[in-house]
Amino acid sequence: MGVIDSQWWSMRWPWMAVWLLTAACFAVVAQYGAARWVAARRRRRLRDGRMFSGLCIYLHETRVEAVADILGIPKADVNVSHETSVSTGFGLFGRVTVGGRAERDTSTQTRREYWEPNTPMKTIRLIMDRLRERDMVVDADLATEQLFLTAALADQLRGTEAGGTPLTAVRGTYVSVSGLFTVRRDGEDVVLHARYGTGEPHPQVKITCEGAWVREEEFRVDSFSAEEEFPATCLGRVRTWNGTTGELTLDPISVFQ
Repeated sequence: MGVIDSQWWSMRWPWMAVWLLTAACFAVVAQYGAARWVAARRRRRLRDGRMFSGLCIYLHETRVEAVADILGIPKADVNVSHETSVSTGFGLFGRVTVGGRAERDTSTQTRREYWEPNTPMKTIRLIMDRLRERDMVVDADLATEQLFLTAALADQLRGTEAGGTPLTAVRGTYVSVSGLFTVRRDGEDVVLHARYGTGEPHPQVKITCEGAWVREEEFRVDSFSAEEEFPATCLGRVRTWNGTTGELTLDPISVFQ
């Protein structure tokens, strides 16, 4: 009987090894896929509360149009249609009121179409929606030092925890930075600074807003002192990182307060 068992095992073990190896590979792939799905759901859930709100204090219209072109968002006017329903006292089926009078109700629908200008302010909302749909924007919270990577950047930086990934590692993608900023004038331009992280020199984000695109009616720069901080969110791209000064420079597209 032992001879038979050993012969059976010698014939079967290679196939069992193949099946075990296949099962192990399948488990690894399933675990990786589940982790990616959970991470994507977490990013979407966390970003739901990070959409722009409040006043737009800076909007670089030329950059908005350029980004809209890249994302395939039309610059032309948008066709808008509205349907209205109107009810009257006569309809197909009658009904008797309390006084004994027969009434019938009916409703008619009217469709009205018109062209509405697609302004840069409307386009920036479409841009944010499109960037989030395509997972093309990194969210950075300077106050909590949280960084929410895109899937592509997370793959590129795999092995580094998101909490330990420096903002300076973000390259080649859009970034939405939220924090407490100070403001000062630099000639015609307006410069925002926000500190984040630790180290010496203390790292900070620098955003230079061209004076022509600052929305002075919503953002009265001269009413802020050099020490006063205010919350803001900037959509832009990383231009440079200066390790000597600890300064990360963003090219802004829009800033919301």
